[in-house]
Amino acid sequence: MFEQMNQEHGTALDEIMEARFSVRAFADAAPEKKDIERIIRAGLNTPFAGKPARGKNDFRRIVVIRTGSEVMKTIETILLAEVSKLSNEMLGKPQDEPPDNTAYFFRNAPYLIIAAERKGYPITYMSDHSISLSYCMYGMWLKATTLKIGLKLVSAFIHTKLGNNEPFCRAIGLPCGEYALDACVIGYPDDAYVPPQVNYPDYNSNVTWL
Repeated sequence: MFEQMNQEHGTALDEIMEARFSVRAFADAAPEKKDIERIIRAGLNTPFAGKPARGKNDFRRIVVIRTGSEVMKTIETILLAEVSKLSNEMLGKPQDEPPDNTAYFFRNAPYLIIAAERKGYPITYMSDHSISLSYCMYGMWLKATTLKIGLKLVSAFIHTKLGNNEPFCRAIGLPCGEYALDACVIGYPDDAYVPPQVNYPDYNSNVTWL
């Protein structure tokens, strides 16, 4: 496989990585299904933990949901309740102003993509499967960038451990407790959206060779 790689591939990858950014405002027009499928395939082809995947072909699942659908309404209700519950636990008391909508998480994106990774052994949440989900998200993000499609991570799916929520798993058709979940929303960036300036680590100041 490596023999097919050349300098043009490397240059293209560098440009894609530098062009990637998080989108917080989306256009009304939704991406075509064929482009969403290409993004998903990129996520399916990213690295995964060997033990949970051994002997199985369902160790990684993807669920695509159109925002505004009945399933999405169910997801929003459950997510708000779980986010409020988590915040109360972290603060040690009920919030003065608990979230009353999911605009912060989903913005106005046309599609929600949920990635599910089968848990390993012992079954813990922050383990190999969570790292594998990060690879999956990044793979989809890079592919979306090549298609000029915006992506925003929805990390609340990891923090609230929605893979252990029975009503949520039932709504998206996954067995409860067997998968860790992560999610993102995608869509074309709004023409007026300007991404914030991001200062990545400087090579000369942050890399040490020993």
